Amino acid sequence: MVLAVNLGEPAATVKAYVAKHRLSFPHLLDPDFTLASLLAVRATPTNFFVDRQGRLLGGGAGYRDWTTPEAHRLVEALLTAEP
Repeated sequence: MVLAVNLGEPAATVKAYVAKHRLSFPHLLDPDFTLASLLAVRATPTNFFVDRQGRLLGGGAGYRDWTTPEAHRLVEALLTAEP
């Protein structure tokens, strides 16, 4: 599952962006950076990989091109990894 958390943007701005780009995954709002602070987010975007049991597998800060074959292999490996 992909879940986006938007930091500090008004709900209307996020809604318009999601509609414009036809994004189908959930977008949460963090207007006062509470979640960002809790997760020690220091840059945007920040990506976290969490397994089905809620364990953090890894992550990284900054832009990533998730359309590359390497990125697809990484995600596939994480999806099929044994807990």
